Amino acid sequence: DSLQQAQHNLDPQNSDIWEDLQELLLGENAKVSFVKDIKVIMQDYIEEPHKVPLIVSIPERLHKFKQFVLIIENNPIQQVMILKPYRSIEALGMNVRLEDDSPIRAAILDEEGIWNIGSKIVFVSSPGGCSSPACDPTVEVCEVGIVGKIAVKEYGREAGAQRIKLKITHPMETGFVTNVDGEIIPEYYVNKIHVDDIDGPIADISTFAALSSDPVILLDLPEKGQSIRVHVKDSHGLEFFSYNKDNTM
Repeated sequence: DSLQQAQHNLDPQNSDIWEDLQELLLGENAKVSFVKDIKVIMQDYIEEPHKVPLIVSIPERLHKFKQFVLIIENNPIQQVMILKPYRSIEALGMNVRLEDDSPIRAAILDEEGIWNIGSKIVFVSSPGGCSSPACDPTVEVCEVGIVGKIAVKEYGREAGAQRIKLKITHPMETGFVTNVDGEIIPEYYVNKIHVDDIDGPIADISTFAALSSDPVILLDLPEKGQSIRVHVKDSHGLEFFSYNKDNTM
């Protein structure tokens, strides 16, 4: 039964690599608790593995968390994001690449120093989201955007809460893709995102090439900020800024 197999695969005790991943990405001797109230919301079956949206819904008991890490267990680039918050965050989202069927694990460090981990297993119908181009120039016209353009959009939510949506124009090259001449395209990706407003910092985010090209980041905050600003750095050392909260997506 495929559902039973999925549950088997989701259990970290049945993973050949989770123990090593936990030590590498969460720290040696990390205290870990696998929980059901952290929800990884995304499709169960993935048709297009180059750009897969997901949202992590965080329970109220963890809104004041210390650190967030997203891990795609069976990806060649397993670490997707590390986020350090400066305010409460109720949910966050992003678009990712998937190489194959995999558990997706959202790890949240609480105020007591325990990593709370919510998991979801997804199935990929056409594996290779990390190792094939997001746009294939041999079969389609690929538009080349201006690297580093940042669009920021704010949405009101219930009871004065806010959603911040960032989109960054960037190829997010994984280093696993070859061009039409068969040459490897070197890795090149956004690696730092700082978000703040007139009241100070909101989040510092370290990102990796497991994020999709032109990455999108969502942050749900319990209170509305003013004049959201974004500062982005990439792996070539380039820096990009956005101060216009009314940019369109």
